[in-house]
Formats: sequence, structure tokens, C-alpha cells
Amino acid sequence: NATFRSLQITVMLAFVCAAAVASAVAVASGSSPISRRTVLQAGVAVGATPLLYSSARPAVAAPAALRVPSFALGSLQASRIIQGHWQLAGGHGRGPTVNALANMKAHFDTGITTLDTADIYGPSELRVGEFVKSEPNAVACTKFCCFRGLDAIDRAEVRARVKQQCARLQVQRLPLVAFFWADYSVRRYVEVAKMLNELREEGLIDNIGLTNFDLPRLREFVDAGIPVVSNQVQLSALDSRALQSGMAHYCAKNGVKLLAFGTVGAGLLSEKYLGAPPPDSSQIAAGGYSLSMYTDTASRFGPWSLVQELLRTMADVAKAHPGATIANVAQRYVLQASPAVGALIVGVRNTEHIAENVRTFGFELSGPEMEAISRVVAKRSGPQGDVWDLERGVRFA
Repeated sequence: NATFRSLQITVMLAFVCAAAVASAVAVASGSSPISRRTVLQAGVAVGATPLLYSSARPAVAAPAALRVPSFALGSLQASRIIQGHWQLAGGHGRGPTVNALANMKAHFDTGITTLDTADIYGPSELRVGEFVKSEPNAVACTKFCCFRGLDAIDRAEVRARVKQQCARLQVQRLPLVAFFWADYSVRRYVEVAKMLNELREEGLIDNIGLTNFDLPRLREFVDAGIPVVSNQVQLSALDSRALQSGMAHYCAKNGVKLLAFGTVGAGLLSEKYLGAPPPDSSQIAAGGYSLSMYTDTASRFGPWSLVQELLRTMADVAKAHPGATIANVAQRYVLQASPAVGALIVGVRNTEHIAENVRTFGFELSGPEMEAISRVVAKRSGPQGDVWDLERGVRFA
């Protein structure tokens, strides 16, 4: 069921993070770090191949005259589509392979110059680091994830982990660190964020962001003087929590950018599912963690008939924009939903969707088109609450 799948994902992330923390602490103490091979063999990143991504089709060239634009993200110039490299952790489906560095380069050449990784994504930081070394203008954004031992995290651990991330990414200072805290009941998240900010002031970090924090916690960080530049959130026509909670309004007012992931719901918002049934258990198993998570999101949004109404509406809108797809419309809807939205984080396991992703910036939705989609979205029954509430175990009547 949905709760079990969510728990599976959380346990997987927690295990990998614990290994990363243990490795960092070992380095700080002079011991041998935990082998990443050990982590992978433990089943956390089953199917991950350090230099390879899953690829369903050969590379597709992007429109020559169109590039993804950039925006100001703190002190950085980041692309409005960010390469998401969580797939290197494994568990995201299987298929033929493509060289990861060549994949990064193909996206970079279309203006998708910013890459998203994390300390919990298996070998992802290492691969991104190799690419950054070859492309100095690439912007590597990572995460500092805290799942276990929350009561014991201290400055020495934070420093050791950040320095290890610098080494993996082959940079002197981390361009952006997005902070994640698993358990709000352990109320040390502001304290640990201040430790990160000390390293920013020292020069080991350029910018501090957040990942999946709700609005009350975001306010706490800002009120404590943490210079938050972004919050990574799940945001799509299927998941309006960052809008309905008031977070987008607060971010727009306070200069915090939303970096939206899940904008096409692992392909649920595409022609593939227009007029088709929802993914069955075998398709979800083959699609991996992402498809499982976004299928749960779609079920909370409403019955499959409502998802179909949304797809039909987006398909009708796409017809007015030559070459546009349902996915393009879904991405534009998020980009135009709030001035707080800075970029879309898109999983880039292969080069199949480069041209399509770039095409999103070749048109805009009109007011009536935004309203048509919003009328369908207004019929939703969920997801309820604030950002990541359900994933944190919050339950609603």
C-alpha cells in the first residue's frame, strides 16, 4: 500500500545517509571510510551502475535556436531546468545504459547547466564531480541530509561531511547545500542549519537551501537569520501543497526560490497515460521508486477519471502550441503558478527528453489556459496539508 511504499523509500534513504555519515566521521577520525561498494551491495542502490544510466531510446537533439534560460539563485546563475541525478542511487527502473558523463554533457549543451545531487544518492556526487571538473561552468547543487543520530550531530560532523562532499564534487566550496531534516520532533534543525551557515561564512559553502521543509519550519529558519535561498518541493498539477499552504506566497515575498520536482509525475502527466489505465503493480515495480511515489500522489489527487480530465485539458492546451506535449504544458503550469518558482528539477536518466524539456521554454500559457487547468486542479481531494506532511507521517481525517 501507499504507506508501505513511502516507508520503503524513507528506510532506503535513511540507510544510505547513515552510511554517508559514518564514512564522513571515519574520515574525520583518521579511520578508513566505509566503501560505497559496501553500501551498494547492501541493497540500498540495487541496480546502480556508477558510470551508467538507464536509457530507453537514442539521444534526441534539442532545437538549435532554443536554450534553457537561467535565473538568480542566491549568488549563483542556475538554469531553469536542473538535471536531477538521483537515479544514480539505483532503484529507478532498468533498461539499456548510457554513459552518465555524456548524458550530463548533452543536457549541459542545451543550457541545462545546473545539476542536482545529494549525499544520499550513492555514487551520484562522485559522477557529478567528475563532470564539474571537465565543465567548470557547471553548477553542482547537493544536499545535507539528516536522518539518524539527530540528537548527536555536532560541528565536527557537519564540517567532516561538508568537506567530504567538496572532495566528491571536486570543488573548493559547495555552490548550494540543500538541508533536509527527517524528524521535526527533534528540534535541532535550526541549530544544525546555523552550523552550516558558519561554514558558509567561512567559505566552504556558497548558498544554503532547504529540501522538503514546510512553511512553519521555513519561517523558523528565516527568523533565525539563516540566509535560505531555496526550498526543493514536490510541485505539480497533481500536488499543490506548496501553493495551498501559503509557502509560495511567503517565498515570493521573502526572496526564497522554489525548486520544483515531480512536475510530470514520472511521466503520468504525458500522452502515455492519456486514455489509458493507471500503472499496474508490474509497471510500478519496473518503474521504480519515482513511479511508485507519484502514483500515490495521483491517487491522493482524486480518482483516475479526474487525472484523465486533467490530461485531456492539458492535451487541448498543447494543441495551441506547435510541437508542445502534455509534459510541456504540465511544466509551464508549474513555472507560471507562482513567481517564487525558480526552476524545475527533472530526472535525466537518459537523453530521450532533452528536446522536449527545452521546448518548454518556447512558449507560455495564456491566462485562459492557466485557468482551464486550474479549474480541474480545483476539483482535487488532495494531497492535503503542507509540503512533505504525508511523507513525514502526518495523517488527515
